Amino acid sequence: TMALYAYNDDFIINSIDADTLYEEENKAIDEVEKLNITDPFYKEKLVIAKVYIALSLMQLENDGMNLKYNSYSKEYQRYVSLSKSNSSSSNVSSIPVMRG
Repeated sequence: TMALYAYNDDFIINSIDADTLYEEENKAIDEVEKLNITDPFYKEKLVIAKVYIALSLMQLENDGMNLKYNSYSKEYQRYVSLSKSNSSSSNVSSIPVMRG
């Protein structure tokens, strides 16, 4: 089974087998879908960040992994915020319509 997205951060994925990557990706996809994020760009960014977070947590004893964990956690939060602010469907009902 192949992962859906490309994971190019060798520092995190070098010691992870394909099955673990695939499992973590599936968990991440489920989680991102629960956030109602459907935009393909944000969905991909969030899934990848979430997978890196999970994989770095598994390897926190490795030097530098904590930095990776922190940076991908920040990236994940940033993309959640961006996806919410750029999603037309989630904002439509919350914006009051001003009539002149």
